[in-house]
Amino acid sequence: MRRHTYLRAERFILSREFFGMKLGLENITRFLDSMGNPQHRYPTIHLAGTNGKGSCAAMLASILRQAGFRTGLFTSPHLVDFRERIAVNGRMIARQAVAGFVDRHRQTLVKKNSRFLSWSPPWLLTILPANE
Repeated sequence: MRRHTYLRAERFILSREFFGMKLGLENITRFLDSMGNPQHRYPTIHLAGTNGKGSCAAMLASILRQAGFRTGLFTSPHLVDFRERIAVNGRMIARQAVAGFVDRHRQTLVKKNSRFLSWSPPWLLTILPANE
């Protein structure tokens, strides 16, 4: 298995954006199926709309944490660090988690020319270990 540093893994993830958007759920559905559908292991709130999703999501995550729930939050785009997109219990994921994800799944993502990786990965919250 290829070992990635955080920077190499981040470059790989961000490079997937340049393949363009493919409408539909076929690619992500097949990828999630190949991993045993981890998104079915936790309840989810999906926010949609034009404006205010990031603020609303951050407030909901904060409220749920205060109520004792373990939370995962995905927002996009990031400002400085790719890891800003993914937080578990209010903390950015670890650099090692990003590198480990790419180590485990790069071959499948390259083979399928997956375009969904950088712009729609809420499923990363299930796959990447928390910073606990």
